[in-house]
Amino acid sequence: MVNVPDLARASGCEPAVVGWLVALGEIAAELPGLQSPDPAPRRRAARELSDALAERFTLPGPAQCVVTEHRVPTRAGKITVLRYRPPGENRPRLAHLSMHGGGFVLGSVHEVVNDRLLRHLAVASGTDIFAVEYRLAPEHPFPAGLEDCLDALTWLIESAPQLGIDPGRIGVGGVSAGGNLAGLVAAHARDSGLRLDHQVLEVPGASLHIDQDDSYREFSALSDFGDLTEIHTAYLSTPDVVGRWTAPAEIPDLTGLPPTLVVTAEFDPLRDSGERYAARLAEAGVPVDTWRAPGHLHGSTSLTRTSAIARAAQGRVVDFLRSRVRPTAGTLS
Repeated sequence: MVNVPDLARASGCEPAVVGWLVALGEIAAELPGLQSPDPAPRRRAARELSDALAERFTLPGPAQCVVTEHRVPTRAGKITVLRYRPPGENRPRLAHLSMHGGGFVLGSVHEVVNDRLLRHLAVASGTDIFAVEYRLAPEHPFPAGLEDCLDALTWLIESAPQLGIDPGRIGVGGVSAGGNLAGLVAAHARDSGLRLDHQVLEVPGASLHIDQDDSYREFSALSDFGDLTEIHTAYLSTPDVVGRWTAPAEIPDLTGLPPTLVVTAEFDPLRDSGERYAARLAEAGVPVDTWRAPGHLHGSTSLTRTSAIARAAQGRVVDFLRSRVRPTAGTLS
């Protein structure tokens, strides 16, 4: 049996990441629900694990960030969108629609890690963040979650005057599976005639077919990706997949997409697909900034309490959004 912390240490992971993996293993051992085939107890256990790790490894977000809950209409019913509003003058502001991670089957806007990071992002960048609680597989396979995010974007645009945001300065972003969804939302928006302000993709699932990538072959043992069977079975095993984009890398034409930040991690199985997508954006003439977190794994750039590199990764996102708040010609920061 692979000792993941030892393997991470031997691979050259940052000590803070190794410490996180040790804690992850200790906490997970006390949560048998993680192995449940039933989504409900598995999600409860995964949430308990995520929250326990965030309490220990992620810095609390600023208390002055005001969080409000909105019930947003979609084509399938209402979903929750949490708004993170920074202090400051009451004026139309940059808005950022954010999608959480979790492999399309786990995760929630209510996780401690998401709350802490989004509070910090909103206050540090001066941006209004809107976090989407999209539907999850296997109960709601593709394209249910994507449709929720698209409908949340429509709501955000239509509600901009009441929300006090600038309808001409709305962007999208997400982590892991959320990065996948954000990239798809940006492309669908472009094709409907809407030019978004930006997209921020953090350790994104830019492709859902990465078995041949060097980063997947080398580092899959360091993350819980397995052979991707669960994602394909739970999320993609539906007739609605046929003829549809399921990941940003499948989009044939990337021209006209908004200025983009792509953050990857050195030892992440998804690294190569994210960086390949960023390279294609650049080839298509899209302003794109990329940054690879050295010594880090998938998900470990949340370790802002213990890792300077994780803080630098979050700082890249802050700087990028801050540059969009007051754009400077020819720069992305």
